Amino acid sequence: MKHLATLFILMLFSMPALAQVVETSDLPDRSEEDRIRLTDPLPGEFQFIGYSFTRTTTSNITPVNDVLQGQVIGRLFGRNSTETVDRAGFYTEQRFVPLFVYRPSILDGYATFRGLFKIDYTWGDQAYGIGNNRGGAISGGNINLQTLMANVDIRPPESWYNVVIGLQRIFDSPYDPNVLGLEFFQTTGYKLSFWGTQAVGASWYMRPHQAINARLGFFQLWENQITRDDDVFIVMGDVATRPSPKIELGFNLWYLRDTAKGAGGISVLGQGLTSALSEYNGAPRINFAGGSSQRYKADLFWAGTNINWNRNFVHGPTSFNAYAITNFGNISPIDETVDDISVLGATFNAQVAYRYGMTNNDRVWLEGIFTTGDEDGAADGTLNSVLTGNVWGSPVGIYSSHRAMLLFPDPQVVNRYYSMVHDISNMGLGVAGGSVNFMKDIIPHKFSAKVGSAIAFSNYALPGGGNHIGTEINGELKYNLRVFLTLGLSGGYVFTGDFYDAPGATNSGVHPDNPWVAFVSLTWLMF
Repeated sequence: MKHLATLFILMLFSMPALAQVVETSDLPDRSEEDRIRLTDPLPGEFQFIGYSFTRTTTSNITPVNDVLQGQVIGRLFGRNSTETVDRAGFYTEQRFVPLFVYRPSILDGYATFRGLFKIDYTWGDQAYGIGNNRGGAISGGNINLQTLMANVDIRPPESWYNVVIGLQRIFDSPYDPNVLGLEFFQTTGYKLSFWGTQAVGASWYMRPHQAINARLGFFQLWENQITRDDDVFIVMGDVATRPSPKIELGFNLWYLRDTAKGAGGISVLGQGLTSALSEYNGAPRINFAGGSSQRYKADLFWAGTNINWNRNFVHGPTSFNAYAITNFGNISPIDETVDDISVLGATFNAQVAYRYGMTNNDRVWLEGIFTTGDEDGAADGTLNSVLTGNVWGSPVGIYSSHRAMLLFPDPQVVNRYYSMVHDISNMGLGVAGGSVNFMKDIIPHKFSAKVGSAIAFSNYALPGGGNHIGTEINGELKYNLRVFLTLGLSGGYVFTGDFYDAPGATNSGVHPDNPWVAFVSLTWLMF
């Protein structure tokens, strides 16, 4: 009986398709193209989307620590040992990111599974080994497959919400990153300046009204011993509303509880406010003076608002977006002889753009950012620095809407991801900076060019140095060979400022030469 019931169910699901084949097979007057179109099955349950990125680079930047040659992340001239040298390096890197989506028709779209993976390597670096970001040598054979996402998306039919459970993207915006691209989030919410990576947890995305989008999320950032209260988690609440077709207003409140006491983390760097990871990423690293232990517990909050006016130039040639957000809370050292530390920092960002031509690439835009800082860290019992996800992971805060290449982070990377202001806190000192870009579609939707500049100042100087971090000039050419297949040529040069006169600003203790980079890229988004 069991087998007969299964056969009956299969016949029921097969009958519509069989009927379509019978009906269209008796169409001798139809063209072959029409017959193929009419007999095409419904979209498959299994979907593949791929991203391929190849980059050949020449630069005077290199890590001097041989252990870090395969993968380098963090602040330029910092603990990742990146320095400028009097010779040019030349290398090619490759990235492949496959996304697999399974949406079984038997569930009528109620549940979807997504798995996202990544393979990175530098040409010629290693074969027959194990490790991330390696495997480009002769014969290959390297075990190098990184898991970025593995989640279940529950979406009841005709509902106003969906729930994503598992390893997923954690972005600082109320919109669902499973269905929207990276460029959307660079002008939405907090522009990935705080959170722009993957984490495990659950997200509830809501749209109770066509003018309201909201997200309530819980993410477990670190789980140490499962029987102890020694973990890190964050709860995120975000909402965006449209009071008019042109204007979008957003609000957020996030809460992070850190009781890990610095345990766990990436390799020997650890994680948290007292860890080497924070310093590695260019985020604030505090030190409890007079205490025998650097372990702590913390309750931290972020509250802010953002605005977007005329996104994508839908209602005119001028567009504007901005955000203001504050982080506050309390840090409690485990050593009771050390007083608690209060936290209060703030970030302000704004961008205005003008489209002067017929395409969205015919535009000029200006962006500025300001973050509060602290000259003495937490020595006086207060920390006025901005805190981002770069304190707990790497890389997490990926501020990139500025379109600089070396002064601020550039996401067009594979294995080597570094910049002079790698975290918007600028090592906790604070930063005041900006960028201006001019872009032109030389051949509409086919060939574009961009020139730009960026500048950054540290709000507080290190002993022996000044405030000017650097000034960058950059340019880029993009040619669409086919739809979603793009060839690019990019380059940037930075004039380093007197900030690096301070011995503490660099890993070597000496003022670095001006960094530069140029690369050719081939990008293919596959459907």
